[in-house]
Amino acid sequence: MLDYAALHSFREVLRYGSFERGAQALNLTQSAVSQKIKRLEQQVGGPVLVRIKPLKATPLGEQLLSHVQKVSVLEEQLTTRSGAADSASPLSVAVNNDVLATWFTEVMARFSEIRSNPVHIYNADQTQTRTLLQQGKVMACISQTGTPITGGQSARLGTMNYQLYASPSFIERYLKNDVSPERVMGTPGLLYDEFDATLLTDYQRECLDFAPSLTTCHWYPSSHGFAKMAVEGVAWALLPTLQVKQEVTSGQLISLFPSKQLGVPLFWHWTEQASSALGDFSQMVKHISKEQLKP
Repeated sequence: MLDYAALHSFREVLRYGSFERGAQALNLTQSAVSQKIKRLEQQVGGPVLVRIKPLKATPLGEQLLSHVQKVSVLEEQLTTRSGAADSASPLSVAVNNDVLATWFTEVMARFSEIRSNPVHIYNADQTQTRTLLQQGKVMACISQTGTPITGGQSARLGTMNYQLYASPSFIERYLKNDVSPERVMGTPGLLYDEFDATLLTDYQRECLDFAPSLTTCHWYPSSHGFAKMAVEGVAWALLPTLQVKQEVTSGQLISLFPSKQLGVPLFWHWTEQASSALGDFSQMVKHISKEQLKP
């Protein structure tokens, strides 16, 4: 029989990335949490953590993480059916920056009207979120990959469209009358982080027929600041059309290639053993995405 108190501690230190922060979340001492993890490793016959910063699960640890996530869902289902639930269990969800910066606040607002479950959002690139679901770190995610994980389901949400934007001052300073791919890609641009490179290089290849080049790009990992940097004329930026409607209408941003846009398909993934709360959350995600995304 597995020690589920130790499993819970294991899940929390992974969630927070360290023994110290995990212990704080559990309201335990770091030593107590460390002892629980050691007992768990003795029980399962191998290490469950790679002790680096942030902490990572070993292959054995990933299996345990997936197991404890499923157990948590089953426990919530049982307490809900019996009417014995004293409090709403948290939902863990992985979502990418651009969705968080545009339409996911509406999902949270609508969900909070019908449920009291806290929602723990893991911020990750859309190419990485599905991996978090596979590892059992979250119960659901938004991904650009449609294939469901083993023991999971997926549904297409729609398409997030991106265009390349710059401010009038940037165009005047760097481009003058030459708004060509060759000219634009030789001027300062923006990347959110290393994962954002895939999105930009896809745009360069598919929309501009241009060999991928990132040498002139700043890195600026802030969704709000990312758009603001473009508005202030620091660089051009590949942004969701949803995010900058107001800036485009007011003339603060101009699409450099208005006939060229990159469509990124988005899919909602969830575990098959979903709780009723996650089921409600999933329905809300699907409903709001239909309002906000292109088919």
